[in-house]
Amino acid sequence: MNSSQSRIVFIALAIILFAWITAPLLFSTRPQEPSLSQTRLSFDASAAHSLIRDIVTQFPNRTLGSLESRQSTGYIHDYLEKLGYSFTYTHFDARIARRRQVGRNILAFKQGQSTEILALIAHLDTARTTTQGAMDNGSGVGVLLELARVFAAGPTRRSLLLIFSDGEEWGMLGARDLADNYPDRGRIAAVLSLDHVGIGDLERFCLGETGQSKGFTSPWLRELARQAAESQGLPAQSSSGFSEFLQRAFYISWADQGPFLSKGIPAINLGSESRDKAREREIYHSKFDTIENLKPASIGTYGRAAERIVRSLDEMSTIPQNTPDAFRFWGTRYIGSGVMTFLQIISFAPLVLVFAFFLTNHAAGLNLAGIGREFLAFLGTAIPLWVIYPLIALARALRLIPIYTLYPATLKDPILDSPRWGVLGGILGTAFFVAIVLFIIARFSFRSLPKPEFHTSKTVLLALLLAAAILSLFYNPYWASLFFILPAWTWATVGNWRAGNRLFDRFLLIAAGLPYFILVGIYASKLYLGWNLIWYQAIALSNGFFSNAAYFLATAMIALGIRFIVIQSQEKKTS
Repeated sequence: MNSSQSRIVFIALAIILFAWITAPLLFSTRPQEPSLSQTRLSFDASAAHSLIRDIVTQFPNRTLGSLESRQSTGYIHDYLEKLGYSFTYTHFDARIARRRQVGRNILAFKQGQSTEILALIAHLDTARTTTQGAMDNGSGVGVLLELARVFAAGPTRRSLLLIFSDGEEWGMLGARDLADNYPDRGRIAAVLSLDHVGIGDLERFCLGETGQSKGFTSPWLRELARQAAESQGLPAQSSSGFSEFLQRAFYISWADQGPFLSKGIPAINLGSESRDKAREREIYHSKFDTIENLKPASIGTYGRAAERIVRSLDEMSTIPQNTPDAFRFWGTRYIGSGVMTFLQIISFAPLVLVFAFFLTNHAAGLNLAGIGREFLAFLGTAIPLWVIYPLIALARALRLIPIYTLYPATLKDPILDSPRWGVLGGILGTAFFVAIVLFIIARFSFRSLPKPEFHTSKTVLLALLLAAAILSLFYNPYWASLFFILPAWTWATVGNWRAGNRLFDRFLLIAAGLPYFILVGIYASKLYLGWNLIWYQAIALSNGFFSNAAYFLATAMIALGIRFIVIQSQEKKTS
């Protein structure tokens, strides 16, 4: 590009950055102030602590499909039956490391003055590495049982549905089954998930607002839950800014609110965090997660916050429909989905401009042979990456990779701590062999084609990059913005000025993958995996945890990055 064209591109970049900075100031709004219930709270912390103790000590191994899990539902049934609740059970099939398990949800119902339903849910199951599972999630179960006593004492405006779900550790399977199949799910006005009370003294509440594969909690419910929680004297952590951007890019839910949000039902999870974060991280999904770590005072704080949320929801004259698209930048400032989509689309304008300029400037030099050569080179780079996907499917068919219904093994599970490096080595080795074969074929077949020319190659790659960006925007604008904007800007502009240092140019091209590198580190830590994250990703791909579209778009982007690095050696630097 010439200097005037480069100036136009960088002006466009400046305008986009200015738009991202000013849009929250010009277009953000605050949701209507929620009306919190002023009814006197009745939650009994000592009673809840006693209930938690009974559950986790009498039935310490409540894994999905286990005998103790079934026995614990009998305890819950007997307790709630005395309070006047009616009962139903639902069952669902699950595959856990190739074993077929039957999960069981227990549902308790209390008729209210209207047909609308408020659902309260806590998962009963534990991870296989846990003994008692007091924090995760005996605490939520005990709190829900005590809330059942609180609300049985008087009439409620709306009907109450208390759900003790199974299979939460493996992808919210019980909640997912209910969101899909519960006959009266159309009457559910809102859902409160309870997971979990932190150990010792609490530092803050944590609100879970992400849907499973899609959906997000509406601003009105987010603000109501936040203010109800903070009324107990602790701050409430809620998604905003980059953290919310990240969650909307993946839509991975960590608690039972997720499946309901994916079906458009207003839902939120109430969690909490201990002041002793290191100890809490240590006992999570371990044999040390026992009742001795829970303090009645913390259970009381958590339980009263949950009661305040439920009473506030019950006393609302009308519960709004779920409107998940408003994005929270900070505090109580939200911006509409239309503005966000506009920002995400215009962020790719520099790529469009660079492609248009390259096409205009070098149209005369373009020919089918040169275009075909670069396109085949791209395919030769992408196919070894794409072939990994069917190889993983083959390993699954050969019983070399464990099978799960949805989410891979729970955190700290031995299957994750003992990766099958031989299987992974075979998959990656085969992909590498395919790459070598394609390289050899290309060396001989390309002899009849003209030598590669930088501007032709870059024009073709810019066209492919633009096509991938458009497809990614259709797939998920947040995912596209997170992973594609920096490559779109960097790969399009590097080489358009005299850098004078090809090594530096290549460094910039690689640095465009910085968001991915950072996220790998974040999730490796969050999932307690380190380098075992590679094995986790293989299991996730095998079981459909990651979508086909995301995989093929991401690997196409990697292939494009490799090709951009390669063609830099073709550019003739001029002064």
